[in-house]
Amino acid sequence: MALLNIKIMLPKDAAFTMHQLADCEFLSKVFATKIIELDNTGRKPRRLVDMRGHQFVEEIIQLSDTKLVYQIVGNGPIQQHQGQINYISNSAKPHLQYLIEGQSNTWVPNWLLKVVMFYDFKLAGKRLRKLLYER
Repeated sequence: MALLNIKIMLPKDAAFTMHQLADCEFLSKVFATKIIELDNTGRKPRRLVDMRGHQFVEEIIQLSDTKLVYQIVGNGPIQQHQGQINYISNSAKPHLQYLIEGQSNTWVPNWLLKVVMFYDFKLAGKRLRKLLYER
């Protein structure tokens, strides 16, 4: 089930790469939370995320210049959580297309989870643009 499908506009002149979204320090600032890189020896990159009172592990499945795909490993606030971020730079307005699939793993109904996620990602988009302008 699609929980989020949002377009995040980016500054046209900003130096942005998808690899920034794999950088835990940068991502912590974007989401105003704590994200820590885990020991990834011989594994796909993993990070520990502490967000809205939930702690969970994300694993990066694919990372390229135009796409980042990740999933939550084990229990998290979203069952079967998989996210895909596409960087669209071939237009006059570069942007990220962010899609999250899954369903609520808590008492929160899916429709309310969608509202909360939309709000969180709108704020994260504003922080991302601000960080890119500062560089």
